[in-house]
Amino acid sequence: MNDQSEILYVPDIAKMLGRSESSIRSGLQGGAAWIPKNFKMGNRICWLKSDVMQFLVDCRDGNIQTKPKRPGRKRRVPPTLKSIGR
Repeated sequence: MNDQSEILYVPDIAKMLGRSESSIRSGLQGGAAWIPKNFKMGNRICWLKSDVMQFLVDCRDGNIQTKPKRPGRKRRVPPTLKSIGR
């Protein structure tokens, strides 16, 4: 990543987020919330450095939810020895 460049590419984002390039590409395909908003320039996926920095600040401050809310299934209370009837 060139510090002078205002445009970042997949290897730069991977380095900034501490992930592999393949995880970034997989996240892009799946629409992951932990990847900043991007755009295409030609056939390359790009990010503006200022947008990425703002995204990271928002994540730090809790303004962006990076994990989807999943309700899961309802859990029953586990049985105790009294409820088994021994």
